[in-house]
Amino acid sequence: MAIYGGCLVFTDAKILTTLFAVFLYHISLFGITAGVHRLWSHKAYKAKLPFRIILAVCNSISYQNSIYEWGRDHRVHHKYTETNADPVNSLRGFFFSHCGWLMCRKHPDVKGIGGKVDLSDMLADPVVAIQKQYYMPSVVLLCFVMPTVVPTYFWSESLWNAFFVCVMFRY
Repeated sequence: MAIYGGCLVFTDAKILTTLFAVFLYHISLFGITAGVHRLWSHKAYKAKLPFRIILAVCNSISYQNSIYEWGRDHRVHHKYTETNADPVNSLRGFFFSHCGWLMCRKHPDVKGIGGKVDLSDMLADPVVAIQKQYYMPSVVLLCFVMPTVVPTYFWSESLWNAFFVCVMFRY
């Protein structure tokens, strides 16, 4: 579906649809890098409520797990790098460490350690708690529905072009 969406970029999709997909891609990256990675996982800076909400929305657009799950796995990764407790253990291969880990069952050590990592700071943040509770509905709305509806409604893109370019190709 992503390959088909990529073909539509060059054959049938409107330029605004492609630009919107690129915009959403960057918004997704922002939600991961500035949000769940730097703010919530590493506590590299503090952010006020409106900005945290924006980052949570961007994270839901990215569909890379909730802030809570992503942060938990990332903290475990840093604490137990290159061991069986590392969710993205690179000793299991390049493919595994980049995306294969999302397609496999977690090693028992990952599950055991993940349940013991201190995430009290994340759970104390109401933005994280609400996003954790409503993660799947937020993903359906922000990662799939919104990117399909916006081009269809605002610049009369076909529903299929919008879906395949702004959702599947972008994701």
